[in-house]
Amino acid sequence: MVALALALLIAFPNTKATLELPDGWKQLERPTLVAAYESPGGALLAVTRTQVPNSDAWRTKKRDTYVAEVARGALASAKGAKETARKLGDANGVPTLDLELRRPDGSIIVLRYLLFRTYALALAIELPKGTDVSRAHAIARSFAPPKPE
Repeated sequence: MVALALALLIAFPNTKATLELPDGWKQLERPTLVAAYESPGGALLAVTRTQVPNSDAWRTKKRDTYVAEVARGALASAKGAKETARKLGDANGVPTLDLELRRPDGSIIVLRYLLFRTYALALAIELPKGTDVSRAHAIARSFAPPKPE
């Protein structure tokens, strides 16, 4: 596991979820996104928020089918990409879906969805071909709500 030297702790409006970024990432102005950043190496990061009921993500019997549908949507929006990794998890009580997609040009997209009950936050990190993906995975793992008190 790659540890991040914390440079930025980012809080988002209307949610308790936070994100940790290492030194060097600069914020981009993108009014349609919750947050957008670019790394010194050219990786792009975006966070979006969608008001959508995710009740099936919270139900054991329906969870696998629900996250498969979310993954299909991610693949459909990344034309020609192949899914290389998928993991259903939990971040402090909130269901998560982690995906890794590889585009035909060799670039990689690391995604993490936080599936709150009434909305979803999606983190996407696009890495140029040849970029070490371990730091992107560490950043994605940091994208989580705080631990319950």
